[in-house]
Amino acid sequence: MAYFSRLDELAVAANSRGLFKGMLVYCDRDNARNLEFANGLDNLWVELLERANERQVFITELEGLCPSAKRYKILECLNEDQKQDLIHLLEIRKAILRK
Repeated sequence: MAYFSRLDELAVAANSRGLFKGMLVYCDRDNARNLEFANGLDNLWVELLERANERQVFITELEGLCPSAKRYKILECLNEDQKQDLIHLLEIRKAILRK
């Protein structure tokens, strides 16, 4: 009878090792997904940063033109958009760093 109880213990140990390996595979997959997500966010961040920089160049060029009410309104709108985009960029960067 003691022999069979030992077999039960061995079966539990074997299943535990299988469970451990399964957990490692799950954790590896989860880490891979997190890294892929972080890389996607990083690529998005780079793209948005390039667009923000292009907009800043446009704003700078617009500021060099002759003063007018229309130019002032456009600059006001673009500067507000630029501020909001930079806030979003910082939020994305924080999310990337958390991953």
